[in-house]
Amino acid sequence: MSRWLIVLTGCMALPTLGPTGQAHEPVVAAPPAVVNRIAAQKPALPADGDRNYKPPLADGAVVELIDESLDSLIPVLHNDFSPEAGRILREDRDVFAGVEAAKVLPMQRYRSNIPGWQFRIVEKPTKPGEFRYLRFAWKKNGGTGVMIQLHDLHRSWAMRYHAGRNVFNWEPSKSVAAQLPNDWELVTRDLFADYGAGVITGIALSPLDGQLALFDHILLGRSVEALDKATDTALGRVRLEKIPSGSDREKLWAQLMGADRGLAAAAQRQFLASATSHVDFIREQLNNSPLNKEQLKSIHQWIHDLDSDDFNVRDKATDALIALGDSAIDAVQSLATNAPNDEVHYRAELILRKLKVTGTTVSEGSKQVRAVRILERAATPEAKALLEKIAAGEYGFAIAADAKMALQRLQKRQ
Repeated sequence: MSRWLIVLTGCMALPTLGPTGQAHEPVVAAPPAVVNRIAAQKPALPADGDRNYKPPLADGAVVELIDESLDSLIPVLHNDFSPEAGRILREDRDVFAGVEAAKVLPMQRYRSNIPGWQFRIVEKPTKPGEFRYLRFAWKKNGGTGVMIQLHDLHRSWAMRYHAGRNVFNWEPSKSVAAQLPNDWELVTRDLFADYGAGVITGIALSPLDGQLALFDHILLGRSVEALDKATDTALGRVRLEKIPSGSDREKLWAQLMGADRGLAAAAQRQFLASATSHVDFIREQLNNSPLNKEQLKSIHQWIHDLDSDDFNVRDKATDALIALGDSAIDAVQSLATNAPNDEVHYRAELILRKLKVTGTTVSEGSKQVRAVRILERAATPEAKALLEKIAAGEYGFAIAADAKMALQRLQKRQ
């Protein structure tokens, strides 16, 4: 139920509008000039997640609005406390750069006043906190449109970009592509040329419709050249002075496979930059997998049995996967995402709850996908042969699908 303020005689309670134009928070009606002054002076509403969020440093030529460290940002995007539909999750496998991306389910996730966000858009940026260009990567599954919105301190949601259809005709918005980005696409825009000077205080990630949208590598830059340098670094395209080997490589591998995603992303960049030198090393590491073939065969059978016509068989498979513990997580997570029916989805979610898998848990499969990215970058005959073995399930089922997709992408590039 909406909450209304008691006001003086002669005033009315009117709702404010979020990015969707839907009412969510009431304020006291006043002449337009007064309303604008009140909006500019309104303090940021507190949120439980704010205390753990550290805004990105904006003292250089580029600031990363969204890249790594999503776990601290996700609670901050609370849709300005409105009940509007939308969820945001961390995606560990399908990413543009680094080791994570933002997965957003319709309608959107946003916040107009993110703590520490006061990024000034100017014509000639030279000082800390001043920028001109926006760069972001996105991908959309299903639906007809996708949008990214930036909140301005004085003009509200005054900067929007969309691909496909502007589903709800929110304006102003500039089209960046007539078609949806079915694969990862990188977009660069001149914010100052498109919308003039401003102060960015918030962001909205808006799938609008369909199944979901992925967002990654959202940057502000003083120049396109500065953005290009940041993107090359994030994608591991910067040539290394020394190729990792020996104990240095062992240490990097431990970081790549570790739970600290900042260290993992940095290690991945070094491996990507010298990918052709690490194919044999990666094969050795995969051969050291703790899962033996018999255990993998059992997991495969139990996953299959969750969709059995026999209730007792389904129940037995559920209990077996729970009893197996962490070794079952990857296969069950994959099943939960691609369940053939509602009951299988329910059982998969039940198993994950019993195993205490949370949104912040990085599965072993999600870590091993980082190695698949390196093999895809290497693209040598030896790397492709190893990817084919992974895709065939020789190293488990957790990354088999990822290896198949990597091979498909390599085939398209030929």
